[in-house]
Amino acid sequence: MLKVIILAAIVLAVAILFMAVFLFVKGREFPKTKIGHNKKMKEKGIECAFSQDYRAYHQKNWKGPF
Repeated sequence: MLKVIILAAIVLAVAILFMAVFLFVKGREFPKTKIGHNKKMKEKGIECAFSQDYRAYHQKNWKGPF
């Protein structure tokens, strides 16, 4: 049982190492996960809910949610 756990830990470590090499050595960056900072989300017109609420609140004719 201990051999299986050690083998699984080694396999996991090698997989993480290959991911790090693939992302950082080849000059790629980790994708941005925040909606407001993600380029693809901006292209699709998807924004952060906080930003939408802020913009709606500061419009001149905003009557409120009720």
